[in-house]
Amino acid sequence: MSKAGKMPAFPGKSAYETKLFTLNRYCYRQPMRERHQPMAYYQYVARDARGSLHQGVLEVPDVKDAARRLKADGLYPVKIKAVRSRRPRRVPEQQVIGFFKDLSDLLLAGVPLDNALALISTSQGHKLFQQVVQDVLSSVQGGKDLSDAIGGYQDVFGVLSGYMIRAGEASGTLPMILGNLGEYLERRREFRRNALSALIYPCILMAVSGVSIFILLIYVIPKFAQIFQDLNQKVPFLTQLLLDAGVFLQSYGWTIPVSLLGLYLLARSLYRQPKVKRAVHTLQLRLPFSRYLVLHAELTRFCRTLGTMLVAGVPLIRALSLVEELILNQALREILAPLQKEIRIGNAASSFFRARKIFPPRMATMLRIAEEQGALGERLLELGDYFEKELQQTVRKLMTLMEPAVIVVAGGVIAVMVMSMFTAIFGITDIQF
Repeated sequence: MSKAGKMPAFPGKSAYETKLFTLNRYCYRQPMRERHQPMAYYQYVARDARGSLHQGVLEVPDVKDAARRLKADGLYPVKIKAVRSRRPRRVPEQQVIGFFKDLSDLLLAGVPLDNALALISTSQGHKLFQQVVQDVLSSVQGGKDLSDAIGGYQDVFGVLSGYMIRAGEASGTLPMILGNLGEYLERRREFRRNALSALIYPCILMAVSGVSIFILLIYVIPKFAQIFQDLNQKVPFLTQLLLDAGVFLQSYGWTIPVSLLGLYLLARSLYRQPKVKRAVHTLQLRLPFSRYLVLHAELTRFCRTLGTMLVAGVPLIRALSLVEELILNQALREILAPLQKEIRIGNAASSFFRARKIFPPRMATMLRIAEEQGALGERLLELGDYFEKELQQTVRKLMTLMEPAVIVVAGGVIAVMVMSMFTAIFGITDIQF
């Protein structure tokens, strides 16, 4: 700010872009060390000036940073050791959602944090998650913040939970943030569940059709072919073709699932290679239909997560760096990578999305309105809802078209098989004895 209290001017920038540049420069700038160094967890034992013992876990780049953090908090390290990597804990997402909602309700009711955690711990039916909540409670009672305690269980609560809770602690809106976090996780779970449920009926149709075709080829058609063999007559061509297919399935049918499993393992092994994965993701964005599905799914996750974090008070640059890690498509992640740089130099996010034709026009329009209103977080949440509804409608239409397509294809195959049997039956009357 200048001495006169006015926003400093920058050549070629509008008033809004000048304000955005200044906010990013003075409020949202993150230390280079934090942005580029990988973080790890270190378990510590330390004492304070009175000699009291403190234990907990820190998320820092290395041991020196852990010791420096402890000394800054007035603690004297006794023991610091790296937390070994462990297998991810398998906790149902519904348990985590209920945890955040219950904790939010208890805090809003005026219950102290440690008492709220103790109440939630005793009411848990899932043994593993109950132990996790008890560990979080122990950390909080040991003097740690809730964000630090939950940050040690990213495999249970997710990567974003710790940062959002830390923002709630800093802004004094922890109960509200916990409620918003629970709502966000619930909507994300509902989205995945709707997508999977839309696939159930077509999969059942394909399974039933496959079993029907298998039974006809293995058991039914050979019975008709036996009649011609007993009469020493030539089997009709179509019936013979289906008979050969049934003989193959009887003799070598086991090779089909083995081959499919081998192809799956080979494809998965190739997909793990960075170049192959990058090529597949690029192809997804080039094909019109797959680009629509991938882009809307990724933008739903991007807008909803970023909007939730901004509403929670997480700085924009920090939120962008976290959300970028959640983009599954590498090609799209590379497209979004320059967004942080554009924001840092004072450019508006709406200009970034408007300059890239791959994004829907609505994205840039809504962001421009949000920037003018100063409600970027709220508008991003609305955009996430919009992209989710569009994706659900498209998937629903696809499933609606897929069901009759499966019926027609399977019915056509079965009809051809039945016609071959009727042709064989009618051909018996032409047999010369």
